[in-house]
Amino acid sequence: MPDQPRTGSKTRVPSNDSTTFETTGFSEQSPILRSKSFESSVRPRSPLNTLLFSRIGFRLLVLATASVSTVFGIAAPYAQKQFTDGLIAGNTTLTWMFAAFGFTAAALVLTQLTTWVATRESVIAQVDLSDHALDRALEGPGGLVGNRPVGESVSLFAVDVPGCGALLDQSLIMCGSIIFPFIAGPIALHTLFQIPWFASLAAIATLALINITLGYRQSRYFYRYKELSAERTGLVSEWVQNLRTLRILGWIESAEEKLFEVRERETRHRMIMLVNGQLMNSVANVSTYILTLLSVVMLLEARGPDHPPTAGDLLGLYWIIGVFLSRPLRQFPWAIVITMDAWTSMQRLKAALDRPISHPEVLHSPASREVRGSELALEVEGLHLEIEGKRLLESINLRMKTGELVAIVGEVGSGKSLLLRSLTGSTGATFQRFALQGKPSIGPKDPEVRNLMAFVSQEGFTMSATLRENVRFEYLNPETVYSAEETLRTERALKLAQFVPTQERLPDGIETEIGERGVNLSGGQRQRIGLARAEFANRPIIVLDDCLSAVDVDTEKRLIESLISGEWSNRTRIIATHRMTILPQCDRILFLSDGQVKAEGRFDELYENEESFRKFVKREELPKESQHRLAASPPPPVVSLVEGIPKNEESTDG
Repeated sequence: MPDQPRTGSKTRVPSNDSTTFETTGFSEQSPILRSKSFESSVRPRSPLNTLLFSRIGFRLLVLATASVSTVFGIAAPYAQKQFTDGLIAGNTTLTWMFAAFGFTAAALVLTQLTTWVATRESVIAQVDLSDHALDRALEGPGGLVGNRPVGESVSLFAVDVPGCGALLDQSLIMCGSIIFPFIAGPIALHTLFQIPWFASLAAIATLALINITLGYRQSRYFYRYKELSAERTGLVSEWVQNLRTLRILGWIESAEEKLFEVRERETRHRMIMLVNGQLMNSVANVSTYILTLLSVVMLLEARGPDHPPTAGDLLGLYWIIGVFLSRPLRQFPWAIVITMDAWTSMQRLKAALDRPISHPEVLHSPASREVRGSELALEVEGLHLEIEGKRLLESINLRMKTGELVAIVGEVGSGKSLLLRSLTGSTGATFQRFALQGKPSIGPKDPEVRNLMAFVSQEGFTMSATLRENVRFEYLNPETVYSAEETLRTERALKLAQFVPTQERLPDGIETEIGERGVNLSGGQRQRIGLARAEFANRPIIVLDDCLSAVDVDTEKRLIESLISGEWSNRTRIIATHRMTILPQCDRILFLSDGQVKAEGRFDELYENEESFRKFVKREELPKESQHRLAASPPPPVVSLVEGIPKNEESTDG
């Protein structure tokens, strides 16, 4: 591992897709970089278990403080009743007045404490759920991300995880502030004012039933609204990502029509939801007045004409109904809505977490086959990949010596990228053997494997950060002071990748902000940043997935000379490509067809002896000025190679 001097904090940036890494060296700091045996034995809890039973002591603390707050809340009107009756009777003692104030203050303090603890626990639970979801998203193909739209995946993190948290910071709080008062209220009315507890409880239950009905309807409306919102978010995300293409093809109007149609359905549904919500609020507000009126009637009936209620009785009664029970009655329907919404968010998140993932797997124990002092940097036997019953890669064997450059070529769809991503643990491929530097591994997702590999993709992933951060693949603290050595190392990596900021119209050099998804960069610029990132990572094995496809011929030539066959000449390199320029520099070439290795050897050997490879090369577009490179071959030359790039005569056959 190279030394990377710097001061200040950093955050490792994960991939933006379902693969386990992107255009960077692996890092064992990531929480997803676990062995397969660890992943199999330690599975994340379900969202419900995480929310209710993780840190159970704090969940019980919320309920305890809410119950004690209820006790103080019901004691306050009793103290007020005693003070008022004593005052009218000529007893001016202030003890009961201070007691009423103290009880009320204690109830408010405990309510705030309940809210603070529940909110804190909600944040902790959301972090836990987000970690589980992120681990699952990066764990392998399929799973949480799968083939679903980006907007749906974003909605899981932006909507459903906070929605699950509402079970703690809202539903749990409301549970304590509603259920306990609903129990204590009828008991207090019966104890203080002789109002039959079953009568007041029946009145509260009736009002609660109405609110439950309205709240349940609102929760269904809200769930449908979230579905429509997620659909719109997915469309907008898809539209924005492909805006230029839509404009070129003249599909802007069609895309807008679809978006407006979804937005209209969402708006109509929201209007229905708002009407039901206002009705729910009205019923909740009227409930207090109805319950107060019924309580006064029951109080007069219980006392009879010979024992009229005192002023303290009326004040205490109004306080219990109008203050103590008013808030629970207003909150009750919304508590149902929030709880149902949290439940649906948990179900959506659970379904996403339960989606099957295809883990890479080594079928046979490798412990007995360690080869000490082996010259092999990478050894793969029996690589097999099957998805949904379709064989995509079959019986692939690969042995690469330290410092070798191996190319993977073939027609579109032959499995080149799948092969490279299988080597990096991004597919559910199985292996008979997977070994690095003679040491057998439990699979390509082994943390030790990740520390030895760097990967550069064809897409050229960039993040919304500075050029320096993109090369380092870290979000850095703006106040970080960089050492001269670190800056030189970053600039050198960019220079080797043929990316000079001043020549690329980046006026702030390596501190230039790169827009999200590299929108202010060309495809070739993004690919070269990926190459610089791999150079900065300084891994001994470099996997290149057609990462020269977007650069021009001259830049490609310089990249091959200065980096791939230059600076990286002592590293093990495997590259999938459609460009023929680099093939004479390769020690070996694997020609893939239908997911199988049809031929293997040096370029001149394959071109002379393998007809299918020769036909493939003839169909590739090559610079005309380089056609003489194949003139010496026995078959008539119909292809060309970039002039000036010598064949590596010292390399060996695999």
